Amino acid sequence: MTNETAKQDPVRVPVDEERSLSAKDQTEDWVDHYLTHVPFEDLYRDLFVHIATELRLFVGHRLGQEMVAILLEKLIRTFSCWDDTLRERVDAGDLSLLRDFEIDFDWQEIAADFAHLFAFARYGYGRHIDPANSRAEIQQLLAHFKEVVAIPGIRAAAGDNFAWLEETYLAADARWEIDHGRSVTPEGLAVLAGLRSKTIANLLAAREITIDSEGRIPAAEAQRYLERRKDFHRSTWQEPVESNQPSSAEPPPLGEQVFVPLDSDGNPFLPSLARRGRDGVARYTVGPKSEPEFVEDYWEALELLARMAIPRWRRPPVAGKGGWSLVSGQEGWRRFPRADLQRMIEAMRRQEG
Repeated sequence: MTNETAKQDPVRVPVDEERSLSAKDQTEDWVDHYLTHVPFEDLYRDLFVHIATELRLFVGHRLGQEMVAILLEKLIRTFSCWDDTLRERVDAGDLSLLRDFEIDFDWQEIAADFAHLFAFARYGYGRHIDPANSRAEIQQLLAHFKEVVAIPGIRAAAGDNFAWLEETYLAADARWEIDHGRSVTPEGLAVLAGLRSKTIANLLAAREITIDSEGRIPAAEAQRYLERRKDFHRSTWQEPVESNQPSSAEPPPLGEQVFVPLDSDGNPFLPSLARRGRDGVARYTVGPKSEPEFVEDYWEALELLARMAIPRWRRPPVAGKGGWSLVSGQEGWRRFPRADLQRMIEAMRRQEG
């Protein structure tokens, strides 16, 4: 695919009929999509030209030239093509080297952090055996690229390719918020779903997606909308990644895990499903229609569901229309780290406060 074609739709992922991928298949899927569709070479090449130009301008030509020469030498993957002419161009800080396709630059390695952010944004992928390590890496990537997209001049330097950088970060940030039970902006949901903001605005106007009093989309509502899209991949970074390398050592402990029931649409019973009553108190409604139980504490509600032959609970309308409906656990149970669910609860409490 050419860069011109890719720029027209920088956030859409290919339709995948197989919603549940193995770790190996998932890795191959996102890597193939990244290498085929994302113009990361052009993006990073333009950014390096911009940075080197600014550096030379800031510190002066002589010192700047020396710094740029060091940068160029570090970026060249091998020296198999090294000769006197190339040495002279490097020493002169010749930035046209970055656009010389006969010189071997390892752009995949250079753009590795961006690739890992893309894997999380589009596929919810974490690459570590221990989910705690995936969590730490994703948080670090989000903090890093938040600063990158905010740097003055980066947008102009990257040109049309800036959309890939910015929208990948925005999609990753929206996924992270939803995974932790926090609401997202309509713009965040749009970029994560691979849609134009206008499309989400139309859905909001038609009340097919509900928003809260602050104009944000609750996590459960955003998750339900995304789950109906065939091109959306559920996050798997919370799950351990199987290692392909034989090892005699035991994998690190995952921390306490909790099983959460899934309704017929595959949506889990999450802390965000509490409903505020007339007295202003948020409660979970669990149990059959004839004998509902109203519980304020999420862990108590989850324990009640675990004791039921068929777990049943109330959830908001899927398409933003109608009232809350009774659903049952038809799709089994899904494992969540207890710490993640507790973070969702704490986030809800902060919003209420």
